Amino acid sequence: PGTTPCSRGSSWSADLDKCMDCASCPARPHSDFCLGCAASPPASFPLLWPILGGALSLALVLGLLSGFLVWRRCRRREKFTTPIEETGGEGCPGVALIQ
Repeated sequence: PGTTPCSRGSSWSADLDKCMDCASCPARPHSDFCLGCAASPPASFPLLWPILGGALSLALVLGLLSGFLVWRRCRRREKFTTPIEETGGEGCPGVALIQ
């Protein structure tokens, strides 16, 4: 467009031979410089990063909590994997007394 580069948020007007602010395009959408404003990237969603961060944090906390509960449950079962040996030898000692 023009010889002078326009700053961000403005576009060159060939009719006026100067940079014009893109904020005036909603009021005057048919101005010649508004075509250059349409090429500029739209404003990003302001709550995108807080929402994304909150969702990832929640997923991390739930993952850690689930992992801890599974580990605790498996640890409890480990105690009962060895069989309990019975003591007392052969038969009941009371039977020997009766005979």
